[in-house]
Amino acid sequence: MKDLVIEETRLRPKVYFNGAKGLLNIEGRSLLEYAEELFDPMNKWLEEYLKEPYKETVMNFALEYFNSSTAKAIIRFLAIAKKLEGKTNLIVNFYYDDENVLEYGKDFAEIVDLKFNYIQKNYH
Repeated sequence: MKDLVIEETRLRPKVYFNGAKGLLNIEGRSLLEYAEELFDPMNKWLEEYLKEPYKETVMNFALEYFNSSTAKAIIRFLAIAKKLEGKTNLIVNFYYDDENVLEYGKDFAEIVDLKFNYIQKNYH
């Protein structure tokens, strides 16, 4: 399976998905008006990965800031990721710098019913 690499811009986070290692990283800031432009290829990649996931899958969300469009897209992405349960040892790490981002992470975990590891990170 081919890696998915999307370079970071001022408005878009860096995305690095490696199926052979079971590693899915999303890092940076997401200020996209239409987050689907970023998340559609991520969702397609994840649907393909679901067919033959690595024995352990680590998802790292290290978003310093994201807007409401991105928040909705994250929920859709996590709903797909939920299908990995039982197929792989799924680990979701959610990095946060402030209480608002932490609260979003807790909301995401509750909405999709996934266990998150919350890790404080200083982005500045």
